[in-house]
Amino acid sequence: MICRSSGQGWELVRQPDHGVLACTLLDAIADAPRGPLEGFRLAVAHHDDGWAERDHEPRSGDGEGPESFLELSLAEHLEISGESVRLAGDLHPYAEAIVALHGAWLHGARVVQDPELAEQRDAVIGSWRALAEQRAEELGVASADLHYDQRLCAMVDFMSLWLCGWPDGDALALERPGGEEADVERDGERVRIPAELLPSGCELVVPVVSVAGAAPFVVVGESVRTMTLVPST
Repeated sequence: MICRSSGQGWELVRQPDHGVLACTLLDAIADAPRGPLEGFRLAVAHHDDGWAERDHEPRSGDGEGPESFLELSLAEHLEISGESVRLAGDLHPYAEAIVALHGAWLHGARVVQDPELAEQRDAVIGSWRALAEQRAEELGVASADLHYDQRLCAMVDFMSLWLCGWPDGDALALERPGGEEADVERDGERVRIPAELLPSGCELVVPVVSVAGAAPFVVVGESVRTMTLVPST
């Protein structure tokens, strides 16, 4: 879950819903993948489908609020990411490649103090990297293009997370897949994005689960939050 306080309670966004939002962002921006478009769109939309069971109902977290995706252990993250890779493979070989490489990128950067856990992590992400390269080769996608597309996936993933509530703040610095920087700003439900990245305005619909302010975090309603994206110069 992606969690944010609503004052009287908590607003949650399920990880699979965040993935669908990331795909909507992909369709709105100027940057496009270099590999198969259909497979890439499926990867972005479904890169967090392994969270579906975990996010079915809110759980109590380590603090006062519901469990956030940030609170899970590395072992739990690896298991969930592995399920996301497996599910993506049922959809399209390029979706499998992108989700596998995305998982390797996410977890490969984490500092792990436990040598045994670090070895386990390295083995898992090594297998994901090999799988991604293999699927890309089978599809005739160059390794450089595969890695470009993973960076594009990471960009819309990060932007979607921010629009759903993490990290908190009214500004976000993005790195486009080619290395260019793009700064986006939020004023309430209005989001300004550089015109070279967002050619025309659009609206985004974020599915929100509202829960009580204290454990056991009973669901009190489900709704949508509408956000307007506008190009800025």
